[in-house]
Formats: sequence, structure tokens, C-alpha cells
Amino acid sequence: MATKKKPKKNQTVTTIAVIIAIVLLIAAAFFDEGEDSPAGTMRDVAGVLLTTEGQIDSSQILSRQPALTPQSTAQPAQTNATVFAIPTMAPTSAPASAPATNLYQIYFTTPTCPAITERTGGVDNIIADDMLRAQSKVDIAAFDLDSEPMTAALIALQARGVRVRVVTDTDNVELESIAQLRRNQITVVEDERSAFMHNKFVIIDDRYVWMGSMNFTTNDVYCNNNNIVRFDAPALAANYSAEMDEMYIDRSFGPQSPENTPQEKLMLGEIAIENYFAPERELELINVIARTVVRANQEILFMAFSFTNETIGEAMLGRADGGIPVRGIFEKTGAKGTGSYYPVMRGAGLANVEIQVDGNPRILHHKVIIVDRKTVVFGSFNFSANANRSNDENIIIVHDPVFANYFVKEFEARWAEAKPE
Repeated sequence: MATKKKPKKNQTVTTIAVIIAIVLLIAAAFFDEGEDSPAGTMRDVAGVLLTTEGQIDSSQILSRQPALTPQSTAQPAQTNATVFAIPTMAPTSAPASAPATNLYQIYFTTPTCPAITERTGGVDNIIADDMLRAQSKVDIAAFDLDSEPMTAALIALQARGVRVRVVTDTDNVELESIAQLRRNQITVVEDERSAFMHNKFVIIDDRYVWMGSMNFTTNDVYCNNNNIVRFDAPALAANYSAEMDEMYIDRSFGPQSPENTPQEKLMLGEIAIENYFAPERELELINVIARTVVRANQEILFMAFSFTNETIGEAMLGRADGGIPVRGIFEKTGAKGTGSYYPVMRGAGLANVEIQVDGNPRILHHKVIIVDRKTVVFGSFNFSANANRSNDENIIIVHDPVFANYFVKEFEARWAEAKPE
């Protein structure tokens, strides 16, 4: 894809945004099979909400509030993360002694980047403890893995007979942690190609899924801004297990992997979720994300480690041209690099577009878009061509204002420490 040059006039931005909006609506019509074509002026096109029977309707989400009251859960001692959770009762199939669990738990790292010897009590410890409760199997797809607690947990699980499967990226296969796993009879599959196996997820007992932007490394846990969410959702776990099977059993990576996600749209209690994997989808994941963006009617917020994709960028500017406020935080490293949308957005000449670079002296590693404070897009997927067409990636789109509110709080915290470059 050619790099978009900085627009010189508002008219140029408007024209490009309208063209992109039309393309996105055509793509949405293809994705939402059987859907009627929306009507309206060109200026209104980018903001129309596309609905059809059996599909998620963003306008209905407020009526699908979970009956449960959101609450902060007690955090493990010394953890370096903020955590939020929605409580629910243990499933009826569980033993009577089974503890209450949560539909989801959201973790945001609060990086202080202490000395290596002082890096204890982080989110990786929480994930390791969760893995150690596994009864039958643990799968982990990790672009990068050097967390000592997680490595030790995998070795302990293997020793007691729990099935352990690990997939990683070839670029990181020489790490000592990977050598430790292999010395303890754990098979580690690598993608053996130049593009990235960029996933970061864990599946426990075909029920629990950990996923987000956080690599399972000491730097991502203690130094960088990240998110990771634990879901208690067997149907969601089935999606991730299918992806794991492709990589671990079939050795199928990138564009050659099959499009076989069992349920791309599902319900978590009363919460509507979409779950996608790249780059195997016939309708590119970039267009799925942009389709979500063009439905914004109130506000668009985003945090981006890397943002070079024109389709998503112009979808945002198209909505901004229609009067929707847009605020975004770019990771400082590379914000002004070739192809970055930072200078494009800064130079768009739109008063309702506010763009800053992050204030963390290390790395803002989020890949998050929040639409109207009720829909959140997040996962391993950077907003780039490589993520869309080459790397193995995953995202989840959650349609729920309670869930979204926690990401809004994280955005506002990062916005407070960000600054224009």
C-alpha cells in the first residue's frame, strides 16, 4: 500500500474520507450478508450503523447491560497492574466446592520499570498461578516469552502430566526460556518465516482465555503500557484452540492458514463479542476494524503502538469530518516515521482531532480503539499492513459500555501524561 502523503487542504481530507467510507460500506455489505443498503447523504454515510437480523446492533447494546454490578477485585499483593472484573457464579457443571469465577478480568500494567531483581508480583505471576490450576491442558501462543514465572509454570505443568503446547515466533526462539522448555520435554513450535507469529494468548482447560497486547516478557509486564484480559468463556476458548491447532498441529501460519474460527460472533453472558484472526479472513481484518470505526456517532478514542494503515486512518478522519471528536495517543517511537498516521492526523486541520504522543519513557504497547464509549477493539493487532496481511494476529471487539468504561479510564490516564510532539 502506498504511503499517504500529508494532506494540504481540508477538501482533500474530506474527498478521501468519503471515498474510503463508500469502500467500507461496500465491504460491510459483503460481510453482513443479506443486509439492505443504507440510505443517506455522503456526509452521513461514514456514520451509519449497519444492522441485520442475527447480527450485533450497536444501537441495542445499552439494553443488554449485564445484571451484575461491576466492581474492582482485590489485587494480589505488590502487583503492578490495575484490575477490574465482573463477578458471576461458578457454572452449574462445576463441583459444589468450586469458587466463584468472573466473566472477565481486565488488567492494565502500571509500568515503573524497576531493576530486574525487583520485578516480582506482576501480571505474569497472576497468569502463571492461573495456569498452575489447570487440570488437563494449557496452550500458549507467544510472540515473545521470557517471563520466569510463566516458564516455570509450564515446566511444572508438564511434569505433573498436564498437556502443554507452545508456539512462538522464530525471531525469539533462541531465548533461554525456550531452551528451558525444550530441555523439559515441552515441544515448542516456531513459525519459521520472516513475518511474525505475533499472537499473545493462553488457553486453560478449554475454558479460560488470556489475550491482549502484552507479550509475556519482563519488559512488557514491568516497563511498557499494556492490556491483557482473562475471559471465562468456553466458546471463546474454542476459537483460540482452533487457531492453536492450525499452528501447533498443522504448522499453518499467515495467509496460508484456513479461515475456520468456530464462532466469530458470540455472547459472553449478556455481552456481545466479535473475535477474529488475521490474516486468514477473506474480508481483511483492517476492514472489520474500519467498519467498527465508521459506526461512531459520539466519539473515537485510540491508543496505538504502531498506526500506519490508511483505511483505519481515513475512517477516523471521515467521522471527524462529520463532526465526531477523535482523540488518539501514538507511541512516541516511530510516530513521525515513514507511513505513520501521526503527521497525517496532526496536519488534517480538523479542530475536533486531538493527537498526542505517549508520556511513558519506555513503550506504549496498546493497540486499542474505543467507539462511543461502548465498543472496544483490542488484541495483538497493530494498525498496519503487516498485521493485516502477513502476521498471525488476533483481536476481540467487545460491545458493552461497562467493559468499555475500564478502557476509557486507561485511555484518560495515558492521555493525562501524553503530550503533543
